[in-house]
Amino acid sequence: MKYFVFDLEASCWKDNRENRQEIIEIGVCIVDEYGRLGRTFSSFVKPVLNPTLSAYCKGLTGINQADIDKAKPFPYVIDKLMDWAEIPDTEYVYCAWGSADIKLLQHDAQLHRMEIEWLDPYVDIKSQYHNNKDISNPSGLYKVLKKNGFEFEGERHRALSDATNLSRIIAKYIDEWVY
Repeated sequence: MKYFVFDLEASCWKDNRENRQEIIEIGVCIVDEYGRLGRTFSSFVKPVLNPTLSAYCKGLTGINQADIDKAKPFPYVIDKLMDWAEIPDTEYVYCAWGSADIKLLQHDAQLHRMEIEWLDPYVDIKSQYHNNKDISNPSGLYKVLKKNGFEFEGERHRALSDATNLSRIIAKYIDEWVY
């Protein structure tokens, strides 16, 4: 069984909680059953409800408006991702840090009237990691990497960098994940 490790970046605003977040970037790493990092996938996604990124979002992620303007919409990117990952022909355990990314995928799929039942089984690595280590006050990925002797590689708040760094935690504890 391979691990499909993904991270998403979403549209965001500093003070406005009324706007609905949409995916603006997808990053995926494939980790094999031995913990070896394999192929990677990265794509920007053009949001439809609020296609203009806020200054806060651009500052947080480093993603610029020109990249989003050139991006393809969610259905196109998901089809491209599924072809790249050979879904449903390859069996995966789908993993992300926490529950926010899976919820965001579900919301965007609903917005675009798409089915994403292929995202099963899903493992919330953040919850499992903290439960396995008997840690009651969960910390973020950055702190968990440091605690495990890793330096964060790449750009923070970028989907492929976050997925790649999460893959290192998954690989270190490859035999401990329950799905």
